[in-house]
Amino acid sequence: MRLRRKSVLALFPERRLFFMVVCLGGIMGFYLLSILPHQQAADQMEHQIDALKKQIDEQRLLAPIYNRFTQLMGEIQPAPTGGDLPFPARDLLSPEQVAGIEPLFRQLADQNQLRARRIGSDLNSMINETGELKLSLEMMGTFSNLRAFMLKLGELPYLTHVERIVIRRESGVQGLLMELDIWLARQS
Repeated sequence: MRLRRKSVLALFPERRLFFMVVCLGGIMGFYLLSILPHQQAADQMEHQIDALKKQIDEQRLLAPIYNRFTQLMGEIQPAPTGGDLPFPARDLLSPEQVAGIEPLFRQLADQNQLRARRIGSDLNSMINETGELKLSLEMMGTFSNLRAFMLKLGELPYLTHVERIVIRRESGVQGLLMELDIWLARQS
């Protein structure tokens, strides 16, 4: 006894119907796998473009106010402080000074009764050619000592700006944990 194999074509009474189902399935698969995802991505981009256009329109409306504000701020000079806060002439760190910057900040922390836990420079800022060096400082001490440290930090001629200051009390630790991210001007 021989078993007869039934072909897939036997399921359909007519071959034309079978080929039509296969073709429609192929077209549907093509649509679902290629056209539909691209259509959804295009719709999402259109929404992003509309949001950006709205943001640009808002900026155009606010531009005169911003220009006037910056003009006013440019005309205002800081009042003399009577010698309390120094404003040193700006200078750039030489490569030799960059190499010795960590001991300098450790010494500055020690002078202000702060314990420097970590002083590290950001490698990305050292590699790129922006002319700035980012340092991350982590110190332990009291808030009044941090104030004295910040005043000494302001005396450094190569300090560009302080990006971040975080002060928090750690559990079981005497004093406060202080984290600072500062930017220093350097020769590139």
